[in-house]
Amino acid sequence: MSLRFGSGGDAARSAAIRALKATVTTLLDVGPDDTVMVSELRCLEPGCPPLETVIAVLRSGESPQQYKIHKSVLEVGEDDVRAVLAGGAAHVH
Repeated sequence: MSLRFGSGGDAARSAAIRALKATVTTLLDVGPDDTVMVSELRCLEPGCPPLETVIAVLRSGESPQQYKIHKSVLEVGEDDVRAVLAGGAAHVH
């Protein structure tokens, strides 16, 4: 897997990442000492989705949480985030 950098639509991608971080922060009541990271990964391995959005929540003093949504960051909506958060560290297609 690799992070996507330098491709077209960087401004839209950055805006989508900021919006996803804000959504996760609100839905999980993430505190000021905690971190939400959102990455879009490309996978070239067989059976792997071509793109997935990975959300990591790092809370002070707790184990990290990771959520994967098998869509481009530009395609992920609040319903996708709610679904993956409700299901734990699951995948949304």
